[in-house]
Amino acid sequence: MRANISSNSGSSNSAGNKKRKVKMSDGMFVLVAVVGCIAAFAALLIVVSGGGVRHVDIFLPEKTENTLAFRQVEGGGRVALVGIKGIAQVNPTLIMRTGDYALELTIINEDDRPHMLYIDGVNVSTKVLRPGESDVISFRSKGEATYNYYDWGAGSEPLGQIRAMKVTAYE
Repeated sequence: MRANISSNSGSSNSAGNKKRKVKMSDGMFVLVAVVGCIAAFAALLIVVSGGGVRHVDIFLPEKTENTLAFRQVEGGGRVALVGIKGIAQVNPTLIMRTGDYALELTIINEDDRPHMLYIDGVNVSTKVLRPGESDVISFRSKGEATYNYYDWGAGSEPLGQIRAMKVTAYE
């Protein structure tokens, strides 16, 4: 089978328009069809792998998870925030990235009286935690900053700090 393609050459002579016929062999037709299918498949792969057809993000949001507990610390009987998971210090300085990176804190009250953690500057706080209760709070920082965190009912002295820092691949 041969496919005939006719086209106007666009030139005219005194006798009128001349038509030129281009003949395509069966092998050439199959080759053009195969190359076209491969190109269409490659374009489809690029669109699908780029996320053009997904209704949700395929990447999990980045976050840092820390678990802290209100506890009585030795020497003075004062209450402090003690790191259990993620960082193991008393009233730790927590470090987080800026942008879409979240800091998720799980706060547990292991003391015998109520506490409430308040983070100044972002106005985030836990609920009032009775002994044995816990709460999870999460926040993001758009830019570099230092936030103090407090035990809401224990006084005006900050327990510690949260530092948000910009992290880049190359500086």
